[in-house]
Amino acid sequence: MTLGPVLTRLLREVFLLAAAMGVACAAQAQPACDGRAVPAGGQSIDVAGAIRAFVVRPASEGDPSAAAPLVFALHPFGMNAQYMQSRAPVGRLWPSAIVVYPEGMARDATNRVPSWQGRRGELGDRDLAFFDPMLAWLRERGCIDRARVFVLGYSNGAGLAYLLACERGAAVAGVAIMSGRLGCEPAAAKPVVMTHGIADSTIGYEQAIAASKAWATANSCAAPPKAGIRGCVQAQSCAGAPVTLCTHGGGHEYDSSFTRTAVDFFQSVSPKP
Repeated sequence: MTLGPVLTRLLREVFLLAAAMGVACAAQAQPACDGRAVPAGGQSIDVAGAIRAFVVRPASEGDPSAAAPLVFALHPFGMNAQYMQSRAPVGRLWPSAIVVYPEGMARDATNRVPSWQGRRGELGDRDLAFFDPMLAWLRERGCIDRARVFVLGYSNGAGLAYLLACERGAAVAGVAIMSGRLGCEPAAAKPVVMTHGIADSTIGYEQAIAASKAWATANSCAAPPKAGIRGCVQAQSCAGAPVTLCTHGGGHEYDSSFTRTAVDFFQSVSPKP
């Protein structure tokens, strides 16, 4: 029995359509979501000729083939990724999250301690340029929930966290700020939680007040969080995204309780459809 030319052509068109749909689905799938865990430990990538380092802590719970939240934790001026791991053990509090601890670079030949840019154009935008391929590297090797990528920063690292919220808003779902200074103008609504010590003599508490007002405006809040009140206070009636200011009585030291506050905040952020 032979097929007629019309039926043969119809079957061929159905086959080609099915093949095309299969290619399209494969293109939309994330290759790293095949059950492999993202590589753990120290990693490095070449960014415009500079070797940039970061430490990866894979999720300790959950299915590696299911998309996991991702948290970047940025160390303060003069410290490193190892320091930030000890100060902000995010994975212990959120075991289903992938946590990354990037390493800063020397500012110049006369100042060799690790640091970050805090404003657009500073240091040739080297740390914005670091973030992009680092995120791409993680997406290629781990199953990342693109709607739940967060940044936590302390001091100088908080400055970069703010900058990423301003300049990489499409990639960053929310930020947590410890003793930071806002060096950019928020262009769009973004969930933000910040904590600052009233007795901070390195970056004054007034910087937290200014930042909370700027984000309250960007997030279409009726009023910024009330300053000077111990504990965490939210801005009023935010139409865009929540803004929370936490105040403690200490100085510029890392408030260990803030790691829990940041994790709870990240977990409360609803992914955008």
